[in-house]
Amino acid sequence: MKPEFSIVIPTKNSVGIIDGLINALSNQDFDHQYEIIFLVTESTDGTADFLQQTSFTQKKIIHIPKAEFSHSKTRMKGVELAQGKTIIFFTEDIIPIGRDFLTRLTTPLLEHSASAVYGVYQTDPVTGDPLQAFLDNDWYQNVPDITEPISEQRWSQMSPYARRSACNFDNCASCIDRNTLLEFQLPDVPYGEDMFFARRLLVNNKRIGIVKKAKFYHWHHTSFGYTLKRMCLDQHLSLKEFGISYVKNKLDLIWKIGSRLLHRSAICFFLLPIPLKKKMFWAWYQAKTVSAEFLGKYIGKLNEKETDKIFNPINKRLYRLKQTILHEVSQKSIPRNP
Repeated sequence: MKPEFSIVIPTKNSVGIIDGLINALSNQDFDHQYEIIFLVTESTDGTADFLQQTSFTQKKIIHIPKAEFSHSKTRMKGVELAQGKTIIFFTEDIIPIGRDFLTRLTTPLLEHSASAVYGVYQTDPVTGDPLQAFLDNDWYQNVPDITEPISEQRWSQMSPYARRSACNFDNCASCIDRNTLLEFQLPDVPYGEDMFFARRLLVNNKRIGIVKKAKFYHWHHTSFGYTLKRMCLDQHLSLKEFGISYVKNKLDLIWKIGSRLLHRSAICFFLLPIPLKKKMFWAWYQAKTVSAEFLGKYIGKLNEKETDKIFNPINKRLYRLKQTILHEVSQKSIPRNP
């Protein structure tokens, strides 16, 4: 029987990572036929064999050469091969919460209330960062359930932050009409293809939505260097697409890092019910993460004209670092995991 839905999952060296997602999907109470398309990029740990042994009756395992991988093009290859009228994107490292996750995520598409929707990421306070969970697990509360189409005229009048907020979207867990995907395509960018795709939909008279009851766990430990590169790229692309500059100057950089660290350390040591040793570990981890985030954003806003204005050896060096990062990700997409 032809499936109604096609679940598309890019993978690479996923043994021990994708297990939680596989188990959650195997235990779903979902009344619709679906296929799973695993896109395996040159794995060396037996990922393809592992996926072949899963119990899903309708599955495809597609091998992607490393040189051809990108978050956008690889997903679109899965869309082209899909039989379902509706596409569900997952990343390999999420864990859907509840046996009705698929039902909740797909309902808006079945009811034709939106062309694309996404689920709500959560940090598991037990297996992930408890401080991140404390701070961010209610992030979605004030997000509108549906974002209506935006005319080009209205878009031009919106503030940069309003534009970015309107285009919030997350392909870690999303559900999108296949014809819409084929018409508008995921933008061929090394990072942030989901938010740029959301912009394409909104300015072309399409509605997007968030499914607040479709929650999933998603968190992984990241290094200082990985976070810095990712935030540098995020700022670079956000400035071009939305006009957002997250860090104004060096003083703003110091203020934002310092105030954020003070706030998070206070929460960690005085509000989190965890042992002192863990408080110290997570406070230190957040110190590294926050510093990398804002330094990366500062680097991402630099441009050649700005660094040539005055003698500024620090900015010149940081700008060269930005050029190196951009060149690196132009050769291969920034990975989801460090």
